[in-house]
Amino acid sequence: MIASTAIKYATAVFCIAVAAGPVLAAPSHTGWANITTLSGGWHESHLRVIVNSAVQNPDQCTHPDGYIVEAGLPGAQLLQSMLITAYATGADVLFTIDGCVLGRPKVIGVDIRKPTGLS
Repeated sequence: MIASTAIKYATAVFCIAVAAGPVLAAPSHTGWANITTLSGGWHESHLRVIVNSAVQNPDQCTHPDGYIVEAGLPGAQLLQSMLITAYATGADVLFTIDGCVLGRPKVIGVDIRKPTGLS
């Protein structure tokens, strides 16, 4: 009886893990790109970022047409400030993404570098 219960439990855990799939993915990095569009939210202060390269979508988000900095993310104001600066100066950006928000890859980290040719 105990073995049967253990097998049922293990099977249930396995099925949940398989169904969760992308939820269990580790954070990943995008390549360097340049921001072409920034969009602010209507009801929340989420920031949508569109870049000049293909959107990386390792978590298979339903709307991979840009990246989102979620308003409630700790450090969201810092990330949003970095992205506005990168957009205004033409700097390149690299994102650390993990999961989805509003159907788009969720940004949890930002790196920026000066445009090529500037010191």
